[in-house]
Amino acid sequence: MNFNAEGHWYTSYPSLNHWTEDFKHAEYVEAFKNYLSHAQWDGGLHLYVHIPFCKKLCHYCICNVIISNDRAKIQHFLDHLLKEADNLKHFGKINIKEIHLGGGTPSHLDQSQVSQLCEKLDSLSPLKEMDEFAMEIDPRTVNREDLRHYASLGVNRISFGVQDFNLKVQEAINRIQSPEMIEGLLEERHLFKGVNFDLLYGLPHQTLGTFEDTLDKTLKMRPERVTLLKYCHAPEVRNHMKLINVTDLPTNLQAMFEMGVEKLCGAGYVWVGLDHFAIPSDSLAIAHENKTVVRTFNGFKAGPTQYMIGLGPTSTSYLRDTYAQAHYDLKEYYASVNRGEFPILRGMKLNPDDLSARYSIFELLCTQQTSICNGRWNQHELIAEIRKYPDLFEYKGGFPAGVISVKPKGRIFLRNLCKLFDNRDIKPEHLKIAQKDMRRRESLASQPA
Repeated sequence: MNFNAEGHWYTSYPSLNHWTEDFKHAEYVEAFKNYLSHAQWDGGLHLYVHIPFCKKLCHYCICNVIISNDRAKIQHFLDHLLKEADNLKHFGKINIKEIHLGGGTPSHLDQSQVSQLCEKLDSLSPLKEMDEFAMEIDPRTVNREDLRHYASLGVNRISFGVQDFNLKVQEAINRIQSPEMIEGLLEERHLFKGVNFDLLYGLPHQTLGTFEDTLDKTLKMRPERVTLLKYCHAPEVRNHMKLINVTDLPTNLQAMFEMGVEKLCGAGYVWVGLDHFAIPSDSLAIAHENKTVVRTFNGFKAGPTQYMIGLGPTSTSYLRDTYAQAHYDLKEYYASVNRGEFPILRGMKLNPDDLSARYSIFELLCTQQTSICNGRWNQHELIAEIRKYPDLFEYKGGFPAGVISVKPKGRIFLRNLCKLFDNRDIKPEHLKIAQKDMRRRESLASQPA
């Protein structure tokens, strides 16, 4: 096991670069109908809506975004997004139980535009009946009246992109927002069942001391959930990351993460999956206790939904044994929607080996244990590899029905452990796909709305 090698984040398995572009609208419709024929067996669908627009460019950002403040252009996009949502009505009643508005910056929409979107979503499935209706918030784009408006429409969880509270770090990443700004918005937190903070470690000018201060300020505000993510410096994928001086990046990333884990857990938060933390009364912490946590493209969630559909450019869907992703290019996205089609760029139908590996990988990520009898890997070799690291992992039971468990020290190396179950090697053609995606992302960021 190579602990120094970077691994997949495993938000999906197999990863995007294995999906193929011979999977289009027709294949997606077939997968959707197949899902619906068995839908009575699950807890409903999670709907992700991608709003690609942002007011300003954050230098650390690796999301698929367009910088625009032109309301007419944003409305033009929204008109097509609403038309895409209408396509779902062809399937009849769909049991949507959770909605997540992401991006980009959903809060960059004005109140009228958010109302238009919510009215359309309500026509698909009543928003007031959602188990969870979450919305990502850029604190620089909203005021307290906006938050009250979101709550009136049914939004019951908000997520703040905090990243870091240190001014020098904020200046380096082009995202200046004071703690006082966040505290002011939190005056309305009673309107929501939960508030999430996203924090990034590994940003320019961060030190253990400055990041500890960010953690202390976070704990003082005590959001219901905290996501502790590592900054991915990839200027070869995102040109704007060249604005960050690589010599300003910290190198003690593991120490930062370990400090974050120690402080959050010490303050009573429950560690969920790889990098999520929740107060004990939050549904995510309860799901962790009950071993019902689910892994999706959006991270770790409490469930009960495990399958998801996407609306908007670059959005992804997972329906039982099928993945799909929408177009990056807005012209192609608009053209597909205007034809009455789902704007599918690519997708993949998983084979039995993929499903087996996906099950074990996601079970490890979500519950920190899995049985080795599910896959077609060499169990003897796998057990031998696990037993090399008794401080990190544990194997119990006989062959072949034993269970691998991850010890507290091993949580940090979960992704490395998951690679042992990964049956898909990266091949030259997959690297070409990744390079093509890089050009698509840069094209999306530079094109007019």
